[in-house]
Amino acid sequence: MNKLFIFINLTGSYKGGAQRRYINLFKELQNSHNDYYLLINNSLYNSCIADGVLVSDKNIIVLQPLLNEIYQLKKNISNDIPHAQRQTKSRFRIVLGKNKLFFKQLVTWYFFNLSLFKIIRKYEIKIVYSVNIGGKYSWLLLLIIRINLIYGYNDASATRISKKWIDFFSSEYWPLKYSYKIDFLSKDIVDSLNKKNVYIDPDKILITPNSFIDYTRFYPVYPKKPIITFCSRLTKFKNPDLFLDSIILLRARGVNNFNVAIIGEGVLLNPLKEKAEDNQLSNITFYGGLANPERILSQSSIFVSIQNDNNYPSQSLIEAMACENAIVASDVGETRKLVTEKEGILVKLIAEEIANAIENLFTSPGLIEKLGKNAREKVLKEQTIEKFTEYFYSITKI
Repeated sequence: MNKLFIFINLTGSYKGGAQRRYINLFKELQNSHNDYYLLINNSLYNSCIADGVLVSDKNIIVLQPLLNEIYQLKKNISNDIPHAQRQTKSRFRIVLGKNKLFFKQLVTWYFFNLSLFKIIRKYEIKIVYSVNIGGKYSWLLLLIIRINLIYGYNDASATRISKKWIDFFSSEYWPLKYSYKIDFLSKDIVDSLNKKNVYIDPDKILITPNSFIDYTRFYPVYPKKPIITFCSRLTKFKNPDLFLDSIILLRARGVNNFNVAIIGEGVLLNPLKEKAEDNQLSNITFYGGLANPERILSQSSIFVSIQNDNNYPSQSLIEAMACENAIVASDVGETRKLVTEKEGILVKLIAEEIANAIENLFTSPGLIEKLGKNAREKVLKEQTIEKFTEYFYSITKI
């Protein structure tokens, strides 16, 4: 029975934590099973090939850009409307203008599902596993043609659960409601949904037992350097601004015999650069998005992960632990499933506490090395792809 793994951005080639985890999973499926297919968008596929993340095209279906088809549809509609009518600001055009994003998503959704239906028939797909956009765009079609959808839900903040029609294509409320099963990264995420009055049928709930990374790429390089690394999507709930505040505090105390590496892209990248320049933080390097963050993590000594809701199971955090970084992490959610006092220092989301933890690590002989070795030992033992794929096979078998 063939299974389809939908992993798409529709546009773009961004490879965040979820992207890295699922691409590594499919690589494992390629090696061991012939009945799993991957549907991936063109730009993400090309990026994965260029970076060596994917090395084989076995059972990969590349979704070509939909923009040409959308443009042609728009052109045909425009040509069908007389010029005089096009000049008139009718009620329809006003509504269309106000809801431009929704109608653009509607057209994209139509062409995506047209392609998906053909793929399901051609490859005789019997079950689909998808995350984020893939699930948000496919759940209705799959419900109609009676194909079971297992939806991977990763949002610890439970932010995209609107019931408004205008948010139909961006909200995860609908796949959460209508999927056959929901695969949650942690129980804490289920609790977050409950707090927002989104209740999931207990019979639908699956809890992922662990995460994993490609350990052949992530390992320590000696001698370690006095580098503090922050690696994540640069958005508010990841708290890069708070991290920068802690670095400013350390400099004010005269603790500045280290360098800082900030890896990641996002809306806060330019404001962070400006803040660093305004405060004359010359020891900070902004790397943007890196295809090979291991070249920094393998040398760095301390890794800071201070997300609002949960640091488990952050891919960047596991990568840093595999590279023997001592960890400074916010004590939230299920973070302690990865980081305890044996692997790092747990803090509140307060700049002074973060600064204190970093200063403590640099001024305590042998502490960074001890915590770093414990961190690597822990993830190598608990966060393995073998354990995860065994689980994945069990939930996707028919």
